[in-house]
Amino acid sequence: MAASVDFDGDDDLLLLGFHGFGNDEHEMIRIIDALYAGTGREANYISFRGTYDRPFIGNSYWYPDGCGVAERRRECTRVGEAVVKLLRSPVYDRFRKVLIGFSQGGYLSYRMVLEHPDVFDAAVLMSPSFKGEEDAKTIEGSTWFALCYGDGDHTIPASDQRNAREVLARTGRLFHHVCPGLGHGINDEEIAALHSWLFGADRA
Repeated sequence: MAASVDFDGDDDLLLLGFHGFGNDEHEMIRIIDALYAGTGREANYISFRGTYDRPFIGNSYWYPDGCGVAERRRECTRVGEAVVKLLRSPVYDRFRKVLIGFSQGGYLSYRMVLEHPDVFDAAVLMSPSFKGEEDAKTIEGSTWFALCYGDGDHTIPASDQRNAREVLARTGRLFHHVCPGLGHGINDEEIAALHSWLFGADRA
């Protein structure tokens, strides 16, 4: 049975968006807009831009492509600490915080929950990289997770995808969705599945 969040009818969500390698903050704004389409609600969100700009071809990333596990974790820690510090402002007290990230941003979101288990109510991980997490610690706290991959995604190795599902499933708070025919990307089916999970239209 799929785990489901209890956000239906609430307008107190704050979505925190983290884009993938080589994109920018507008990637997550488009995704958030799509998730909210047809709800009659206005999304509250902050969409962040990667900490490193790519020279010559533009846009940003959170950690260097191909870097080692230690460096990747270190960069995620730096971002996570800055985000949590930002969220300590009283202006955000009324919100339930939902991380949402694609690829690098999905992995970053996972690491933020792991290191700050009492801050985030949910985390939407879309095609997250997961290399080096074979020894992943137990995830403390009460954060709900949504994990999505396409069954044609060859950018993230199948072993890493399986490991991500196993690690998150151990929490007992995982919604897992596989999109047929989708590569390393996002499509309407995935958006519809996440929309139902977030807003309660089709809970399992």
